[in-house]
Amino acid sequence: MANYFSHWFKSIFKSTQQGSSQKPFNLADFTPSLTTQLLVLQPTPFCNLDCDYCYLPRRNSRARMSLDTIRQTAQRLLEDGLLGQTLTVVWHAGEPLVMPPSYYEAAFTIFADTLDSVCQVSHSIQTNATLINDEWCLLFQKFQVRIGVSIDGPQHINDRHRKTRQGKGSYELILKGMETLRRNQIPFHVISVITVDSLRLADELHDFFVSQGIREVAFNFDEAEGPNVTSSLQGQEQAHYRFYQRMLEHTFTTGGQYQIRELSNVFRLIAQRLPHYLWQGEAWPGNSQTMPFSIISVAWNGDFSTFSPELLGQMSSEFNDFVLGNVSQSSFLQAADSQNFFNLWHQIQEGTAACQKSCAYFNYCGGGAPANKLYENGSFNSAETLYCRAMIQRPFEVVLQKLEQDAPEKTNHSILAAS
Repeated sequence: MANYFSHWFKSIFKSTQQGSSQKPFNLADFTPSLTTQLLVLQPTPFCNLDCDYCYLPRRNSRARMSLDTIRQTAQRLLEDGLLGQTLTVVWHAGEPLVMPPSYYEAAFTIFADTLDSVCQVSHSIQTNATLINDEWCLLFQKFQVRIGVSIDGPQHINDRHRKTRQGKGSYELILKGMETLRRNQIPFHVISVITVDSLRLADELHDFFVSQGIREVAFNFDEAEGPNVTSSLQGQEQAHYRFYQRMLEHTFTTGGQYQIRELSNVFRLIAQRLPHYLWQGEAWPGNSQTMPFSIISVAWNGDFSTFSPELLGQMSSEFNDFVLGNVSQSSFLQAADSQNFFNLWHQIQEGTAACQKSCAYFNYCGGGAPANKLYENGSFNSAETLYCRAMIQRPFEVVLQKLEQDAPEKTNHSILAAS
C-alpha cells in the first residue's frame, strides 16, 4: 500500500492535462446543457449579530427583498431555460430569519406556483439560530426546509468571534435555537468557522459536536474576503493539517457519529471524481463557481451576478460591484452579452486553465473559487490560494495518508461517505 494512492493520484493528473484557450461564452457550447443548480437569494443584508470575521458589507442595512423581486427572479430562470430537474434556493447573505415566517410562506409559494411544473425546488436557510422559535419550526416542517446553523463550537470558542451587536456572546442564544429545532424534530447541520484559536482544540470541538448530537459538520475558515482582509490561518497550515488529522481520527474511533464535510467530500471524490462537462468540445471537471450561471446570486434589490456568490456587492476597481444586471430590467442570459461579463468570464477561464496546468488536484476541484483568487492573489487569472490548500489540498493529504497507512480491510470508508 505504501505510496499507492499518491502515485495513483499523480497519474490521474498527468493523464488529464490538456491545452486550453479562452473563448467567449455561448450557452450552446455546453454539453450537457448548462443549468442553474444553486440560486442564492439575499432577503435582507441585515444581521442581528456582528461576527468579526464576516465578509459581508452593509450588514446594518434593513432593506428587504420584495416579493415582486422574488417572482421576477423565478420567471427569469424560466424564460432563460436555465432550469434542470432540480434547483436549490439558498436564503443567505445576512440573517434570513430577520424576516418573518409569513415572508417565507409567501416566497416559497411563489417558487412553487412558478416553477413546480418544470423542476423540483428545495429551500435551504443558513442561520445563526438566535431567532428560531416554534413558529419557525412549523414553517420548516411545512416546506421541508434544509437548515444550517452557524456555531463555532463551545462557548469560549464561539463567543470570541460571534458576538451580538451589543458585544455579548451569542452562544446561549444559538444553543436555545438548536434545542428548539431538536424539540420540533427538525434536522440541521452545522457550519463552524475555524480560526487560529481553534486549531489546537480539535478534541474539544469533537466532544462538543458529539454532546450536541450533531450529525453533519462543515469547517469553513476566516477567509480573506471583502471587509475581512486577512485570514488567521495564514502561516498556520501545518497546524490546520494536524487539526484535520485529529478530526479524522475521531471520526473513525467514534464509528462516524458525525460527518465532516471536507473529509467526506474527499472520499466521495476519490470514488467518483467530479462530473465532467464538454465546453466547445473540451472536457472539464464541473465546478459551479467557474461555470457561468450554474450559481446565480440575487441581492435584495434584484441586482444579480454569477460565479462565486461572495462577489456580489463587493467593490472592485475593474468590475465595480460585480452586478451584471437586475431582474426587473433584464434576463440573466442577456448579461452574457455585456463587456463586463465577457471580461469576468475571460479572466476566470484563464484562472481555471492556470489551475489545470499547475495543480494535481484539478480534477477534484475544477479550478478553485474565483472570489478567493481575487481577494488573495489580486486577480481571477491566477491559481493556488490559501482557500485551495485549506479546503481541498489539506483534507486530501490527510485522507490519502490514512489510506496509505491502513490496510483496505481495516478502513471503513462508509464512515466518511458524504450524505
